[in-house]
Amino acid sequence: MPTTAADPKPAPKIARLQRQTMSGQVADDLRRRILSGEFPEGTQLLQEQLAAEFGISKVPVREALHQLEAEGFVIQQFHRGATVAGLSPDEIMEVFELRTQIEVWLMELGMAAATLDDVIAARRYADRIAVSTDPAEFPELNWQFHEALYRPAKKPFVIDHLRKLHSQAERYVRMQLSPDLNKEEVIQGHEELLELYARKDARVLDRLRRHILGFAEQLTAYLTRVQQERAAKTTA
Repeated sequence: MPTTAADPKPAPKIARLQRQTMSGQVADDLRRRILSGEFPEGTQLLQEQLAAEFGISKVPVREALHQLEAEGFVIQQFHRGATVAGLSPDEIMEVFELRTQIEVWLMELGMAAATLDDVIAARRYADRIAVSTDPAEFPELNWQFHEALYRPAKKPFVIDHLRKLHSQAERYVRMQLSPDLNKEEVIQGHEELLELYARKDARVLDRLRRHILGFAEQLTAYLTRVQQERAAKTTA
């Protein structure tokens, strides 16, 4: 039946869109605070308190927590609510091992398609890492460097999921940045990757594998030591 000017029009779903946007903003803020260490592992995230802090209802807060749970940043339990999730050193190593499998594949595809402009783009991020004196900048700059190498592969879906894997370990990377991280070793690794990548040299794949897993071994060794020190203080 054709519509007429008198027929009522469906109400626009403005409220729903606004709530989704609000929940996304809350999720972004909570994720940032988890990654920065402001909300360490085990911190309880109470919906009532967060809603009061943001000046909103509990609905977008609840949606934000569900989003963060899907990303692995929080755990929600009946009667306990949401708490910031943690990863053991073994789980972190699994994240890096999975990253390695994906990144070596993306590197191979990306290098084959890369242009001089792509190499220059990656070089800019490597240079920023080399001159940065703020350890908090390292995780994001490191991701941008690697992403620049993989972007020519034209696999946006895979890269988006890879970004989430990077985020899973980011807060632990921040913990290790001082004093254990050997920045010169990371810079040298990036230089070697860029040189091989620019020449389209297949040896870059093995170098990337060693670059990622070598850092993972440093990180998990550091976290294991931190856990042992905490346990010793608890039992002392």
